[in-house]
Amino acid sequence: MRTRSSPISSTIYYPALVTVQEELNTTATAVNASLSIFTFFTAFFPLMWASFGDIYGRRNIYLISFSIYVVGSIGCALSVNIGMLIAFRAFSAIGSSSVMSLGAGTISDIYHPHERGRAFSWYTIGPLLGPALGPIIGGYLNEGLGWRSTFWFLVIFSFLLLCGIFFLLPETFRPAPPPEKLPTTNEKEKTEVESAPTQKKRRVNPLQALDILRYKNIQLVVTFVAFTFMFFYLVNTTFTRTYTLQYGLSSGIVGLCYFPQAIGAMSGGLFGGRYSDKLYRSRVAKANGESWPEQRLGGWVMWTSIAVEGLAFIAYGWCIKMNVHFAWGLVCQFFLGFALMIPNVAITAYLVDCFRTRGASATACNNFVRYLMAGIGALIASAIDDALGDGVLYTICGGVLFLSSGLLVIVIAKGREWGKLREGQ
Repeated sequence: MRTRSSPISSTIYYPALVTVQEELNTTATAVNASLSIFTFFTAFFPLMWASFGDIYGRRNIYLISFSIYVVGSIGCALSVNIGMLIAFRAFSAIGSSSVMSLGAGTISDIYHPHERGRAFSWYTIGPLLGPALGPIIGGYLNEGLGWRSTFWFLVIFSFLLLCGIFFLLPETFRPAPPPEKLPTTNEKEKTEVESAPTQKKRRVNPLQALDILRYKNIQLVVTFVAFTFMFFYLVNTTFTRTYTLQYGLSSGIVGLCYFPQAIGAMSGGLFGGRYSDKLYRSRVAKANGESWPEQRLGGWVMWTSIAVEGLAFIAYGWCIKMNVHFAWGLVCQFFLGFALMIPNVAITAYLVDCFRTRGASATACNNFVRYLMAGIGALIASAIDDALGDGVLYTICGGVLFLSSGLLVIVIAKGREWGKLREGQ
């Protein structure tokens, strides 16, 4: 389950973007739209799945959503034009996106706060294996069997996941016990009292998770994450065309070129999760056992990683602009992935710590904002890259990232005070 289907689904045909554009006789922006629509739906539908999962349990929602994912992948493989591909990409995103929120909810079900940083570091390996393996698999499938074979691979992959969920995954969600009912002598009143909680329990608001955005600390944290993911998707969306057209690499080799970034991200995720837990435990000990979520944020490792991430954006842009050997760009990609994941893991655990009884909803809210911005980044990537050039574009990205890190400083300074406003959540 921790493999997470959305990342591999979104990255597996990165190396085939140019091929898809040529065979479907369409434009680069239209092909980018098939990426961005997947990302937009990945932003929205975890909100719905989180709301249902908090009522009907995690396992049932996994089974329903992955059935949708199988059907969507088949539709993508059979697409005959770009419109059909975009539509079924959206449909497959509906299904695969459930783990984006329910996976974090499952972790909050079974781990204590002081263990969650490490748990989330392992949890992020799945999403990062997708970007690591997806382009490699997709690149060579596209080169040997054509771009449709990448989606047939996803059909098989999603069906196996569905079978694994059905046979191996237990239910982890345990709803809070209902309040005690007052005794009544009137049978009709007793029936109404007993049935009311059940009716209320089964009322679902698919946008309920967004109410978490009314808290100031959440607004600032997800804004920082949104900028990070928007810039990250700018890089990934233009990467294939740069390394295919500018450096003349085959789709299989381009797929391999995504590997340094993914290895860096996996390393950063594992390191960041352990550091987050260590920092949290150390600060709790210094506070004589008193704890609050902001103790997980900050520290020299986190601030250094943000600085390295910004510099990696800038360096990558000018390496491409100056047309230096493509290996230098891959070095930048490694440091970009490594540095990106250290604060991201800490922030994910932080959001769950803030809303311990609504872990899935908190994560879905974060995903909504970051993948909404990521979808915008994927959609405008080619056009803005053509307009500004790689050097200027990624210098701007690095500069904005430096400035937006100030939002985390505010959260650390004011978070404990703001925490009183969310007591009981």
